[in-house]
Amino acid sequence: MFSGENDTPTPRGSSNDEAPRLPDPGRRMTDFVWATGHPSLDFCNTAPCGRELLSHAGDLGEWMTMARLAVSRPMVADADLAIARRVRAGLRQAFLAGDRDAVVKAVSEWLNGTQGCLMVERETLELQFIPDGTSPCCLMVPVALDAIRIAREAVDRVRECAGESCDVVYLDTSRNRSRRWCSMERCGARAKASAYYQRHRGEHYMS
Repeated sequence: MFSGENDTPTPRGSSNDEAPRLPDPGRRMTDFVWATGHPSLDFCNTAPCGRELLSHAGDLGEWMTMARLAVSRPMVADADLAIARRVRAGLRQAFLAGDRDAVVKAVSEWLNGTQGCLMVERETLELQFIPDGTSPCCLMVPVALDAIRIAREAVDRVRECAGESCDVVYLDTSRNRSRRWCSMERCGARAKASAYYQRHRGEHYMS
């Protein structure tokens, strides 16, 4: 149902004259969460449990590169980072509230004024918007389109992980809508192991 946007990385470039800032040296690249299969949800997860992973403009450029929105780290200004954080906050809140209109409003800051053209993907007959440029706002268009697609088709399935010390948002695609964790590998197995330990620990004290 939710195939990704154009998987071909966008060529490098930017309309900004400001030199890019390096990513935060105190954060490893593996800190970014890629557990959802949706760029808009992955973007919402760039501040896990209040820990900011987009501390500097270069961090946003690195995230874009790792999300395959660009072939190499684009030039990102502080103003671009401020917009991205603002969009992220509004988008996460809108997703968890199941508010379609708020999702569209949140990503409009990226879409408004972004010139481009529409094209049809031959295999799926889905419309795609191809931005005419490689500014940070243009590069984030696939994230915005993914968010709108979720809002249109499954906004009521966006969940927050029930794992301890985890607030990752994800799309619950289970048939009975009973999925509780962002992934079994990250949190599900840990929660089950903890429940097993607590259960058998109680049995030990009762015996």
